[in-house]
Amino acid sequence: MPGTQRMRAADVAWLRMESPTNPMTISGVLMTGTPMPRETLLQLLQERLLVYPRFRMRVDDPEAATPHWVPDEPFDLDRHVVPYALPAPGDQTALQESVSALMSTPLSFDHAPWAFHHVERYGEGSAIIARLHHCIADGIALMHVLLSMSDELWDPGRTAAPAAPQAKRPFSERLARAARTTVRGTGRLATGLKTGVLGTGTLARLTFMPSDPETPYKGENSAHKRAAWSRPLPLDDIKAVGRATGAKVNDVLLAAAAGALRRYMDARGEPTEGVEVRAAVPFNVRPLDRAHELGNAFSLVFLKLPVGVEDPVERLRLLKRRMDRIKRSTEPAVVYGILQTIGRTPHLVHDLVVKLFASKATAVMTNVPGPPERVHLLGVPLRDLMFWVPQAGDLALGLSILSYDGRVLVGVASDATLADPSALVEAFEAEFEALAARYADAEAA
Repeated sequence: MPGTQRMRAADVAWLRMESPTNPMTISGVLMTGTPMPRETLLQLLQERLLVYPRFRMRVDDPEAATPHWVPDEPFDLDRHVVPYALPAPGDQTALQESVSALMSTPLSFDHAPWAFHHVERYGEGSAIIARLHHCIADGIALMHVLLSMSDELWDPGRTAAPAAPQAKRPFSERLARAARTTVRGTGRLATGLKTGVLGTGTLARLTFMPSDPETPYKGENSAHKRAAWSRPLPLDDIKAVGRATGAKVNDVLLAAAAGALRRYMDARGEPTEGVEVRAAVPFNVRPLDRAHELGNAFSLVFLKLPVGVEDPVERLRLLKRRMDRIKRSTEPAVVYGILQTIGRTPHLVHDLVVKLFASKATAVMTNVPGPPERVHLLGVPLRDLMFWVPQAGDLALGLSILSYDGRVLVGVASDATLADPSALVEAFEAEFEALAARYADAEAA
């Protein structure tokens, strides 16, 4: 294992965003189709996770101007794998309550900042609630880690983290095509950053962009978070809507999310006419063959969600046009440059920039493509998985989209004093059904 390593600026930026009311923890839940005993989970992590040295390192001083990764010695895997019992009756609601409680609990920096909470019996299998600090890696890199641990892609001959897995080429190629949709334009972004001549107008526009309006989704954060996730949505149904409207899968799901925000507000008597709020949408800029390096390598774009548009198809088409404009703009390059820089600035400057960005948006909405086929972990089938990213600054609402095995799950996380994630999930499911039905009606006509 390597010795002391200086933390990269982008990772420092996420470390500094840690606060008592918004822990910078990526939370996830893996649900298996058959039970996974503790011994099997420990073997899996020992053999396939700890080949990534970062998971055996801690942050020497999180408050330092220049934090470092240092070996967490003596490393004890048992410390990071915690037996966990769900409250009765042990169903999805109980699992959601447990995810919420753990999401509200900051990770310790006394050791490597990650933990797996093991529910040995959940349904017909097990559940693993994973918590990893954002300074370790972003969602794309962590998905690479999960894939490299699967039986389908695991290389038993390697002793260190590899480049992108090469086993079972058709599987890898389909995954790469799915992930590549999130990295289009990376070359243009890098060129803009290197020349330093692009984006001056964009930077000014971002700086003077008005703050998002007050809605039920914005407010003072507490230390208590709540999480929920949807029933699986068939990916083919989402693609069918996309083909009919010329939209991408991400466009369809973001449009349904905007409609869910509208439904939620309507149900509570909140005005929606003309309402538009922005979502901070992560935009990956890491080459796929470098995902094993972990760390954070993504930008953010600010997408204006047409919550006030009632017609679901009109909302989708408007949102797609806005997203297409952003992809052609220098906004991702400018924000990427800022995220790379603020980790090197004094704490005061860092905090001011984070608060400025948070004021421009209402929610974080992220989409991570998972394996297109079912995978196994030491012979145990992975049935479903979900994740939630933290909301930086004063943001209180997050929406996560994850595709796996031909299905899509949507997760919502919110401050417990503000929006209700379970109600938002129900609104999302209803909104997608309305969008799909509208497409079906158009086809019939």
